[in-house]
This record gives sequence, C-alpha cells and structure tokens, in this order.
Amino acid sequence: MNTSLYISIRYFFSKKRTNLVNIIVFLSILSISVSTFSLSTILFIFSGLENLNKKFYQIHYPDITISYSNEKDFVIDDNIIKKIKSIQGILAFSKTMEKKVFFRYNNHEYFIVLKGVDIEYEKVMNKFKKIDFKKNRFDCLNIYVGWSSLISCFSILYNDINVPLQIFILDHQKNKKNVFSSFIMKQKVYIKGIFYFSPKIDRKYLFCDLYELQNIMKKKVFHTLEIKIHDKANVYNLKKILVKKLGKKLDVITRVEREKILYKIINTEKIFIYFLFLLMILITGFNLFGAIFILQLDKVKELFTLWSLGFSLYRIKMIFFYIGFMITIFGCLSGLFISYITSLVQEKYRIFKIEKEIPFPVKITLEDSFMVICMILIIGSIISFYSLKRMNNMIYYYK
Repeated sequence: MNTSLYISIRYFFSKKRTNLVNIIVFLSILSISVSTFSLSTILFIFSGLENLNKKFYQIHYPDITISYSNEKDFVIDDNIIKKIKSIQGILAFSKTMEKKVFFRYNNHEYFIVLKGVDIEYEKVMNKFKKIDFKKNRFDCLNIYVGWSSLISCFSILYNDINVPLQIFILDHQKNKKNVFSSFIMKQKVYIKGIFYFSPKIDRKYLFCDLYELQNIMKKKVFHTLEIKIHDKANVYNLKKILVKKLGKKLDVITRVEREKILYKIINTEKIFIYFLFLLMILITGFNLFGAIFILQLDKVKELFTLWSLGFSLYRIKMIFFYIGFMITIFGCLSGLFISYITSLVQEKYRIFKIEKEIPFPVKITLEDSFMVICMILIIGSIISFYSLKRMNNMIYYYK
C-alpha cells in the first residue's frame, strides 16, 4: 500500500487530540451527505416522472397517428387501406373522429369530447374496453360513458335513464369562399353502456360508433388514423414507409415524437437542477476545505517529524489529499445510501403524495447515481487539492 495512503487512513480513523476537530470532520461529512442525498433524490424523482409519463403515453396514445396537415377531415379510399395493410409490422389501425359537444343534465352543464371509433379501436388501444348494458336505439346516437367519471351522474347500472338526452355538437363547414364557418347541431343521444380506459380519458371523452357519428354529420370522413405496430418493429422505418406511400400531405406522428417534447422539458429542468446543486455542493465544499485545514493544524507536529525523516513535501501533501478524498467518499456514499433507502420506501409504500392522491414517482437509475458520484468526487478532489497550498508555509513556519 502507498505510504501516504496508509498514513491518511490512520489519521482519518484515529482519535484526534481536540474534540472540535472530530466535530468539524463529522460536519464536513454530513454536509456532503446532505448535498448528495438532495441531488440524488431529486434526480430519482425526475426519472420517476419520466418513466410515469412514458407509461402515460404508451397507454393513451397509439404508436402512430395519421391526419391531414391543413384540413380537419379527410376521406380514405380503398387504395390507401391496401397500402397500409401491405406494410409489414402494422398489427391494426382504427379510424377515429372527435367532436366537441355540450349538454345539460341535473342542472349541470358539461363540455366534453365525443369520439367516434370503429371496431378496430380496441385492438389499437389495448386498455380501452367497453361494456354494453342496453341495445341500440336507431333513432338516437348510442354513446358510452366513462366508468370512473360520469357513471354516477348517468346511473347506467340502475337503468334510471330510458329517455334520450339532448346534446349539441359543435362542427364546421366550408363556405363558397373556402372559409370554415362553425355551427351547432342538436342531437338525441342514448346511453348504451360504459367504457373504461383511464381516469383521464374517462373524464375527457364520450365514445360512440364512428359510422353512427358519420351518418349524423352526413360526412363519410374521419379525423385521424390510429395505428398499432408490432413490438419488435422499428417505428422510424415504418414512418418513412408511410410517408413514402401516402405522400407528404398527411402528417405521420409517432408516439416517440410526442414523448420527445416532454423529455426536452424534463432534460431542461434537469440542467437547472444540476446547476443549482453544483452551487450547493461548492458551498458545502468550504466545510471540506476547513476540515482539511484544521486536520493539518492538528497534525502539524507529526508532519514536521515525517518531513525531518525524509518524507518529501509532495508525499505529505498527498496524505491530506487522501483524507479529503475519503471525507468526500464517506459523505457521498452515505448520502446516496440514504437516498436509495428513501426512494425504495417511497416506491413500495407511497408515503409522500401530491395533493393526497398521486404518490411522488421515483426511479433509481444507474445513470443518475453515476452522475451524482462523479459530481461529488470531482468537486471534492478539486477542493482537497487546493486545500494543500498552505502546507509549505505551515511546515517551514513550524521549523
């Protein structure tokens, strides 16, 4: 073992002559530990948020969506269907249409989105399920209500509603000057059953059959084509093939592209977090600087003895460099360990919550752990190195 390293280990673990020195060293380790704990915990929360949003996008968005760039409605013909079906890697696709609707029930007013889907929609969105409680009524638009949101209002399970409700559908059309003008259409709707997807979708949407909605709107059109691809398929290659076959008039957007916008925001926030905690670590580094200086004063007699025995000044300096590095390592590892324990407890028991409902998401990642360790050790090494500059004057003055 290196002699300087061996002496530094003995100095670090041995009892100091003055109890104040022990307290200063302990406070230095504690400050680094708190900085490490804070930085790593916040980074684990950001990783948890990123993972949570990734799951959210996987549940709520199809792998690929196709729509027109300029027009809201578009017609699909058999040639386009054949082109899409011929592409390997596409498992299913569904035609959908969305309309904003307004209705009143029990003195409550609701603005909500009515989404028409075809029979393939459940294959595209695996989490979407619907349950029929009643048969179709051909004089009304048959709709499905979200399980976790409006089920209590409509009382479908108890069969209280046998009279159709009236809704107002907001739509638009082109006039002779090719300018879109809005209008409102009154329509009777009949609650046929319920659907369950997720609390967000349940509160935001009503669902109905696409062809029924097309008949009411008197338009054989739809707004988007939602596609599910094979798990092993390359989404970027499929997008290129779709753009090549369908043309540039259509917008082909992948779920990954939707996620990228969110990831840019999260990564930008992470940069600010790194900068903020870099300043915090630099401030706590003054404790490390002070601890090394106090240790030098505490061991000045022994240092002079070593120097008299032939120890070079460089080797004496390295003793305190190693001590500063050990203080940094102990503080870093203890803070990271506490952060691991806190994150695991939060992940299992969900103690800390947002607005008493949503638990703080956490995810321990090697990338975040590596970044934290590198930052702490690099800053600790730099501070330990600069704390050695007074060693020359100290030994010569004691002499």
